[in-house]
Amino acid sequence: MAFRDIVGHQRPIKWLQTAVTTNHLGHAYLFHGEPTIGKRLTAIALAQYLHCEAPQDAPTPDACGLCRSCHQIAQATHPDFLLIQPEDEQKHNPKITIGQIRDIEHLVIYRPLVGSHKVCLIDQADSMTQEAANALLKTLEDPPDHCLFLLISSRPQHLLTTIRSRCITLRFSPLPAAGIYEFLRNRTDRDATDAQLIAAFSEGRLGSALSCDPTELKVKLRQYWALLFGEHTASASRVMDMSEGLVKSNQVQEAIHWFWSGLRDLLLLTLDNSLPPTLYKDQEAALRQLARQMTPFAILPLLHELNQLERGQQRNLNVQIGLEQFFFHLHDQLELSHSQEPV
Repeated sequence: MAFRDIVGHQRPIKWLQTAVTTNHLGHAYLFHGEPTIGKRLTAIALAQYLHCEAPQDAPTPDACGLCRSCHQIAQATHPDFLLIQPEDEQKHNPKITIGQIRDIEHLVIYRPLVGSHKVCLIDQADSMTQEAANALLKTLEDPPDHCLFLLISSRPQHLLTTIRSRCITLRFSPLPAAGIYEFLRNRTDRDATDAQLIAAFSEGRLGSALSCDPTELKVKLRQYWALLFGEHTASASRVMDMSEGLVKSNQVQEAIHWFWSGLRDLLLLTLDNSLPPTLYKDQEAALRQLARQMTPFAILPLLHELNQLERGQQRNLNVQIGLEQFFFHLHDQLELSHSQEPV
C-alpha cells in the first residue's frame, strides 16, 4: 500500500506529503471520518513512506511499496512500527486496554533502528478504556522528538478533549457515489446493476463497497424493507420480539443503517416524486405510494429518532426499548397517513 494506491483523499494525502518533505511533520495526528473510508490505509502509507528504502520523489513523494521495510510495515512487523487496535474484535464492544498503551513505552524509549521515526498507529482510538486514554495522554504531553502517533477514529467525539487538542486533525470525507461506481466497474468484476447498488449502500466508504456481496445485499434489502414497513408493526408483541431479536443478534447498527436509508429514500420522494430511490430501487412503486401519503414533517422525526438510537447504542443505553419506541412511532405515522388518504 502506498499513497498512489489510495482512492480519493487527495487533500489530506497532499498535506501529509508536504509536511514530510518540508520537515514540518507533527508528533501526533488524528485521522477521523466514516468507518472503512481509507484512514488506516493512509496512515500505513505514511509509515511506509517514512521508512521506505527506496522512496519516490516524482511525480509526488511516495513509498516504493516493494522493499523490505514497506512489506514489514504492511504486516505490522517492522521494528520501528507499532499497531494497536482493540483486543478481541469479535466481542460486542472491544476495547484498547492500558496494557496495550503501555507497549508504547517500550517502543519510544529507544531511537529508531531503521528509519527516521518510531511510528505508533492506534486504530479505533476512541475504543480506549479510560485508564488507557489517560496513559496515552501522558505520553502525548511530552512526546519524544523521534516519535509519530497516528490515531484513527470514526467517533472522535468519544476521545478525551485533551487528547484531541494534542493532535493535528485531518478529516477524511466520503467518496462520491460516482467515484465508487467507477472504481467497481473498472477494477472489479461487478456489473453495472450491482455496482450501482453497492455504491449507493456504501455511502462513500470504499472499504465497505469492496467487501459487499451483492447477492447478500439484495437479500438484506428485502429483509429490512419487510422489517421497516411490514404489517408486524401493528402488533406490540411482534414489535417487542423483533426488537429483542435484533439486539440479541447484534444487528442493531446494521438495522439502523438500513432503516435510515429507507426513510431517506422516502423523504426524498416526498420532496420530489420524480427522483429515483437511492437504495431501495426494488421497492420504487411502494415508496412512491407511501410518498404520496406522507409528508416530510412525518418522516423527519423518525430519522431523528434513529440518530438518537444510534447515539444511545454507543452510550450503552437500553437500545431494545429505543427500537420498540421507533417502531411504534413509525406505525402511528403510517396509520395517520392511511387515515388521511383521499377516498
